[in-house]
Amino acid sequence: MKSEEKTVLEVSSFLRDSSGALLPIEQADFSIPDPSYVEGALVLSANGVEVLSLEHWDYVDQLWSYVVNMLESLKTSDSASTGFPDQPMELKFTRKGSYGVLVQSIARDDKRSAVVEEAELLSVLREAGVRFFDRMQELDPRSASSYAQERERLILSCQRSDS
Repeated sequence: MKSEEKTVLEVSSFLRDSSGALLPIEQADFSIPDPSYVEGALVLSANGVEVLSLEHWDYVDQLWSYVVNMLESLKTSDSASTGFPDQPMELKFTRKGSYGVLVQSIARDDKRSAVVEEAELLSVLREAGVRFFDRMQELDPRSASSYAQERERLILSCQRSDS
């Protein structure tokens, strides 16, 4: 990747409504029926590659917490990975050189990957995660303090130690 090329990275969160439809979290206007099982999806695309898609739905609040764990690990290691809460799938971040991160999803015979700039990965995940946790505090007041804690962990995990 040449330095003048810019990664196009997009991250969106979706929640499953009572009819089974996956809605962007910004459009969700229903209360969470069971805070222990918040179904939804995290969609991540980079440079036209949909690394995570709607078909990879799971317990989205837990998945976001797992991503925060990965970002914490990436601060002290060159790689981090996690399984999905309830699917046979893995998400991996692997540092490539001084500025790039290989983002991979691995599900059975389906492996998707893209290289993104680390600073952009941190910035986009921080922005999308803050939107997710803020909206979840509104939709599920019973769990608001947990979502607020995860939001703070996310913000701290996205701060670069060299900045």
